[in-house]
Amino acid sequence: MQQHYKLLLLLIAFSTSNFMHSQANINLMANTSADTLKVDSEKPKLTINGAVRVHYKDEFYNETRKKEGGEFGFDLFGLVVNASNKNFKVSADMRFMPASAGGTMLKEGWVGYDFQNGDDFQIGLIQDPFGNLDYNSYSWFLGIGYGLGFEGKYSMGAKYHHKGNSWEWQAAFMKNAMETFTNDPDLRDNQWSASVVGDNKEINQISGQLVYKIKTDGALHKIGASGKIGQLYNFAENKMGNRNALAVHYNMDYKNLGIKAEAYTYEFNAKGGNTQYVDMGAFNYTYKVASKANVYAVSAKYSFPFKNKSINEIAYYSEYGYVDKKFGLKGSQMVTNGILIKVLNQIYTHVEYVAGQNHPFLGDAQASLYNDYDNKWHARLQCNIGYYF
Repeated sequence: MQQHYKLLLLLIAFSTSNFMHSQANINLMANTSADTLKVDSEKPKLTINGAVRVHYKDEFYNETRKKEGGEFGFDLFGLVVNASNKNFKVSADMRFMPASAGGTMLKEGWVGYDFQNGDDFQIGLIQDPFGNLDYNSYSWFLGIGYGLGFEGKYSMGAKYHHKGNSWEWQAAFMKNAMETFTNDPDLRDNQWSASVVGDNKEINQISGQLVYKIKTDGALHKIGASGKIGQLYNFAENKMGNRNALAVHYNMDYKNLGIKAEAYTYEFNAKGGNTQYVDMGAFNYTYKVASKANVYAVSAKYSFPFKNKSINEIAYYSEYGYVDKKFGLKGSQMVTNGILIKVLNQIYTHVEYVAGQNHPFLGDAQASLYNDYDNKWHARLQCNIGYYF
């Protein structure tokens, strides 16, 4: 029996500030995500989806922007191409953004194979199986783990995904982060996922995740653990360091309520220079991150029981994240409160108030995930509107 599928693209929208990130809503629009796509047809298939997004932001910590009353501009144009032939499949998610945000880049792209038991294999630019997937967030802006490289993380490698009814596991080998084949610091941070840049490179990583699923009284619970270990090559001094992370996570969906929570510890043991931090980068922005920390994050979403012919969903979400840094440094915090309005299953509007303390994306201090900066809270109001086709 032939199964028809439709993949709706949810693309990240990034504000036109120096550092931009968002993609948590990608699962809200997708009826079936690309990595769980079933391919039973004997005929080749091809689907092309896309999105256009615009963005308004008012950074309350930016005196110039406050006088202007904020900014409203182009966010991105994106295309997602999915194709299949029998059990083979391919997926590519391309982003076209302003040059200040890194310009054109591939967010995800791989060749895969679906096994008869529902498992699949992918090779290329794939998602790292660590923490709550696809994201620990419901927001457009994503949580504090994104800036640390532990949420929405994609790297070059291969992985196997087992999808059982109760137990689900993934195992992956990541050769390196999104490779630009250059050590030029002006080019290495032009990538979608936050990755170690500067004089160090993420290489040769092994990742694994185990999730247990429980269905009770209409609720779906996912309890899991993730871990990864890899190398950190300092090409400036030709020395090899290492890195590792370990996480526990929980995801619950019950009627109109969703909850996500995770806790993890990580270490970047770089060789050379100041080993208390590493340079992290994405979207043409490089910043410093404490090399050792514990991270705690929780998100909740409630969809109001209101629908009509045009409005498909109105939801409120709230998120909190805390980075407990080592070396006696003060922690970083992030709080997001927002509303999602979904119209005609194609127009998504996120209105968010985001605040952070010692946060490099809120206050414009590139070192604030490492040092204490000014230890103040800074906030921004933003609205992202996207049309998906």
